[in-house]
Amino acid sequence: MPRERRTIAKSFRIDEEALETLREEARYQNVTLNTLVNQLIMNYANFGRYTKRVPMLVLARQTVSELIGPLTEDEIVEAGQSSGKDLPKAWMMEVDDKITVSSAINFTHNLSAYTNWFEYTEKNEGEHWTITLMHELGRKWSLFIAQHINSAFAAAGTQPKYDIADHYVRFAL
Repeated sequence: MPRERRTIAKSFRIDEEALETLREEARYQNVTLNTLVNQLIMNYANFGRYTKRVPMLVLARQTVSELIGPLTEDEIVEAGQSSGKDLPKAWMMEVDDKITVSSAINFTHNLSAYTNWFEYTEKNEGEHWTITLMHELGRKWSLFIAQHINSAFAAAGTQPKYDIADHYVRFAL
């Protein structure tokens, strides 16, 4: 999905302490300050600005694991279906102004890129897509994300086949 984009030189005034924090983070990540600032701007442009319009909550993986741990698999499936009922549709309309298979793929990719729910990989062979979502949170998290993401595709008018394992969900479109 990545595509070449043109960059534009632009100057901004920035708080001195914020700049020093960004410089420290850039050194820590072993990237240039320019690269880090561009990543932060892209994060906001592609995801962050929508989190205020379609309210999202950031939770640590351990917190998610502890929240879903006591639930039965049936309760996890129900939670995934319930959360997937409205959020993906609202997100796709806000970001893409339409609900299509492409916007459902974009929604799924953005969850990976900006929320760390899972690692996203895709293979496109003609008209057939395979999307694999890998994570470290076990079968219950796989059940949850399968239902949540499946709801996005259902809203777009397609029912992908999927299989679930302890550390991944694979969708075939």
